Amino acid sequence: MFRWWWPHGLVEIAEVQAEIDQIADAGFGGVEIEDVHHSTNANLLDPAGHGWATTPWIDAVYASLTRAKQRGLRTDIAAGPSWPAALPTITPDDEAAAQELVHGRAYVNATTNFQFSGELPHSYVEPEPGVTKEKLIAVQAWRINNASSPTARTMLLDSNTMIDLTSKVTDGKLSWTAPDRGNWVIMPFRTRGTGQMPEAGPHTSPLAYVIDHFSKAGADILTKFWDEKILTTRFHGFGSLFEDSLEFEATTYWTAAYPTEFRNRMGYDIMKYAPTIVREKEKFTIAFTDAEVTRGILNDFWDVLGALYIENHVVPVKEWCHSHGMQLRVQPYGLSTDAMGASAALDIAEGESLGFKNLDDYRSLAGGSNMGQHNIISNEAAAFATSAYTTTWERVLRTLNPIFAAGVNQQVLHGFSYLEAPSAAWPGFAAFTPYGSAGNIGYAESWGPRQPAWRHAPDISAYMGRVQFLMRRGVPKHDVGFFRQKGYIASGFGASYFSAAGTRAGWSMNFLAPSLLQLPIAKVSNKRLAPEGPNFGLLAFEGDAFSSQIPVVTLDTAQRMLSYAQAGLPVLVVGDWSTVRAYGYSEFNQSSQVASTFKQMLALPNVVNVPDRASMADGVAKLGVPTEVQHSDSSLIHIHRVDGRLDHYLFVTNSATEAVDQDVSVFRGSSQAVPYVLDAWTGTSKVLPVYTEVSASRISFRVKLRPGQSMLMTIVPMDFKAVHAVSSTGTVVVDSQQKMAIRSNVSGSYSTVFSNGKTSTTTVDASPSPIDLSSWTLDVEDFTPGPTNTTTTILRHKLDITAPLQPWTALPGLLDVSGIGTYSTTFNLPTTYPTQASNSSGFGASLEMSQFLGSFRIKVNGVQLPAVDQLTWTHDIGAWVKAGENKLEIEVAGIELVLEI
Repeated sequence: MFRWWWPHGLVEIAEVQAEIDQIADAGFGGVEIEDVHHSTNANLLDPAGHGWATTPWIDAVYASLTRAKQRGLRTDIAAGPSWPAALPTITPDDEAAAQELVHGRAYVNATTNFQFSGELPHSYVEPEPGVTKEKLIAVQAWRINNASSPTARTMLLDSNTMIDLTSKVTDGKLSWTAPDRGNWVIMPFRTRGTGQMPEAGPHTSPLAYVIDHFSKAGADILTKFWDEKILTTRFHGFGSLFEDSLEFEATTYWTAAYPTEFRNRMGYDIMKYAPTIVREKEKFTIAFTDAEVTRGILNDFWDVLGALYIENHVVPVKEWCHSHGMQLRVQPYGLSTDAMGASAALDIAEGESLGFKNLDDYRSLAGGSNMGQHNIISNEAAAFATSAYTTTWERVLRTLNPIFAAGVNQQVLHGFSYLEAPSAAWPGFAAFTPYGSAGNIGYAESWGPRQPAWRHAPDISAYMGRVQFLMRRGVPKHDVGFFRQKGYIASGFGASYFSAAGTRAGWSMNFLAPSLLQLPIAKVSNKRLAPEGPNFGLLAFEGDAFSSQIPVVTLDTAQRMLSYAQAGLPVLVVGDWSTVRAYGYSEFNQSSQVASTFKQMLALPNVVNVPDRASMADGVAKLGVPTEVQHSDSSLIHIHRVDGRLDHYLFVTNSATEAVDQDVSVFRGSSQAVPYVLDAWTGTSKVLPVYTEVSASRISFRVKLRPGQSMLMTIVPMDFKAVHAVSSTGTVVVDSQQKMAIRSNVSGSYSTVFSNGKTSTTTVDASPSPIDLSSWTLDVEDFTPGPTNTTTTILRHKLDITAPLQPWTALPGLLDVSGIGTYSTTFNLPTTYPTQASNSSGFGASLEMSQFLGSFRIKVNGVQLPAVDQLTWTHDIGAWVKAGENKLEIEVAGIELVLEI
């Protein structure tokens, strides 16, 4: 899919329909309509006339939906203009608007004669424009610890010294004398609207303000607006309502019902500990001298906030979407809340290749989605910083292939810009370029027919579509569930051992959070956790990674882990857990019960406790838990999906420099199951001719991949015992007649051993010597500005060049050229080759390139070859060559292109 950026509703019906056709013709499956225009002078737009949710915008959306339906495309729409979700029907003072908790400070000490008299101090942070109300909810005095001071990086307060002064305030004024001669701080706490508006507005008139994502009021006003203003009799629904990451701007996140909800859930009054939860400049700067109390309170604070987001926003908005035949797709991260739990609650959880720091962020997202038993995991794809108009399809593939293997099976490319907008320069509107007042290069990419690389888009989309199709079949299975005390996503934190050496040894992993263990699927059967889902064969964890590996856990989690271990699930515990204690302050009085529960679990024979991270591999070996996919140390990663009797595998080389050439052993569900290699570039499949039957349930085969390259395989059960090659001194291939053959350009006799015990000897005659393609003609289509800012003039450059081929920047007249180049040459083959191209003659040829940048297509003798893998440099052209002269053409697209053959 594409993110499709519009400059409000300043779009033409005919053009949006044409752009749907462009996207469909290029083979993509959907769009996500977004009101985004960071690159445009906002003063040239008219939010009242054509802003988000105005009649022109709705008319264009309807036209897009209609054309997309005709072309078989899915249409998703952002919940509001830009992000976060916001509406023009609320003000910052409304109940449904985003809220924050703010505080002020006044110090009472010897300088003030230990007295305070006068107006309460104002809030530490000034309100945003449009915020006119503040509600005082508490005034407290706290004694500052003698070892601390108001200027300390973290001011320490003595716990149990709070004096509630709220009832002593009259007309906003207070008179108070400290009870002793210590240093005290008076803190008034107020609530107010955040006044946050969606990114890079204005988008509407009146102005839109971000809704409260932690209250039912916020969800209600959002769905009401869509029901009353957008979803009309013309269209009832669409694919998904989409919300971007939780980029909320607040001093301290809040909602009106938070104190009541907190007391109901945690059993104590959060306001009695309010100093520990308030922030200044997005940092917590106040704590109690008892660090354990501060830790426990903050854990409780974030847990309740995350629960409110799920219960009051995700669930009701999702239910509303379902009532309209839609789904809810959200990027549920951005706060220190349980994003894994939110991923389980959503229809479609989405990550992003820009904001996510590594594959473990995707494995966290996948953990929530897989435990929630959702089939689609989405990704905001290829939003590379400072890379607009410089992104190649090759870079996209190298980025996305490992992400596929981490569990993602929907890529939403960032993005496709509407044709034009006020102030846009050639080659037309690009939503993120120029970016900012300095006119910087923005986020990649503004894909579309204005880009030279668009000519090759159908090849790329077909490849991604086939990978995603197979990766939506069945259910993903993983070796290990790595538990974290917090369900954060996008932290970049990995799993010790398993994220590094473990994945290189074949381990496949999801992350788990406490909320995921509470789902109905989280049961143990046959020593596997969640057998109907990820089917983990091992549960592993250490101390809280976000709190210096402190050995803490909730009582509920401890009890569940004990029950899993008692049911036979192997468990690996890392670190010193002799002082295990409760996770949140609300359970501090149950720490002894947590400890005793843990002690019972550690005593079980299938639970191994290793002292540190360095010992984890030894612990795994002691447990004797095998990986599903087995191979020697390498950069190979994979994902396995079970689809009835079929087993689907995706293998990817997760390295920019390291290739893979090794034997790999995998599970098969039947003793007569055979491996088929699926070519995602051509859509064809062939049985793998050479493999070893390790056992009735395992087979082994060779995987050879270049850096970043992928391989799809399906293990297919047969109703007979298939004969296959076990070993060979040559390269065994399956020819066009679906028969095994030896392929070689070196003459000699080759011996092949088959699974039925027979041996075959194949003689290969001498092949022609390698042909160095040294003389070329380069014909360049140079994309240059046309008579308007949305039209392109193509200039032609034709050069005769010789090997070694060089980048365009080194060629005469091509220094600043971007476009499409066609490299042409000829070569001759002997009369032993057929006079007409044939794929069954037994004679072939391969094209070998030593270096490449960009995207490319190959044509031989005037025939366009099927799409070729953009990440490998050896290509079979045998079916298209003939005796005598042959013409080879390689079409490349991009900038500063390099091609060597």
